[in-house]
Amino acid sequence: MAQGYSIVRKKGNREQFIQAYDETMQLWPVPFEDLMISTQFGETHIIASGSIEAPAILLFHGMTFSATMWYPNIESLSKHYRVYAVDTLGDLGKSTITSLIGTREEAALWISDVLIGLQLQSAIFMGHSMGGWLTLNFALQFPEKVQKMILLAPAAGIHKITPKFLLKVYPAIMLPTVSRIRKELSWFMSRSYQPDAKAEVLIRQFIISGMNCVPQLRVTPIVFRDQELQSLTMEILLIVGDKEVIYDYGQMLSKATRLLPNVHTSVIHDAGHALAIEKQEIVNDTIINFLI
Repeated sequence: MAQGYSIVRKKGNREQFIQAYDETMQLWPVPFEDLMISTQFGETHIIASGSIEAPAILLFHGMTFSATMWYPNIESLSKHYRVYAVDTLGDLGKSTITSLIGTREEAALWISDVLIGLQLQSAIFMGHSMGGWLTLNFALQFPEKVQKMILLAPAAGIHKITPKFLLKVYPAIMLPTVSRIRKELSWFMSRSYQPDAKAEVLIRQFIISGMNCVPQLRVTPIVFRDQELQSLTMEILLIVGDKEVIYDYGQMLSKATRLLPNVHTSVIHDAGHALAIEKQEIVNDTIINFLI
């Protein structure tokens, strides 16, 4: 790894971070392989599950999470697909950085390199929050490589994020304490959500990661131009919770329906921003019904 590009804070404990990651992976309910894919920006860590003969789907997690966030969704997906859960380069996973990703173009080139490394011409793409933005951005630059797209509460891309987001998230990133990180998480999730024992393991990883690491992904999610969004002709499933806090979900869906030529939308009742975890069964069924 090039010096200066580690996600680990100056006083962070990498071993503690890795241990928390691996503990969450004990929740992974199906067999998996750890892959490291070389790209021009560094080594990308991927958790692969499902038959190698099945159609491919790539998953991109939300900011300051990692590929482990998909443990509630992987069993449903891997019955039908070869699933590649990607640790976004520069975010809080096991990927390692040699060159910082700082522009839209570089973000798309990185994903293109991942596809090449996996020997895939194209795939289905799914992204949550920042992962949704990365997915949309990639589809705009390499539409021929995206068969279908599933967006879970995408960050920006379609609709601007509330300024409150910065007030909730950035103090937890820049001046992390357990209390600040927990407050950030509780803001994202529906007030009625009660984490079970498995979700508590993931939450513990999120806190330990935040205390010991800081993201090195330098690209900022922007709202794409109307003309860009209108150019996306592949089938898109857009899922959002009715307790979403990063924007007015009704306005976002209205804009998406107006601009995206082939979009299907779904609103999950009583779900916040972490909808794939909060309402995993409903989200899983919605995704599979769209894909099959």
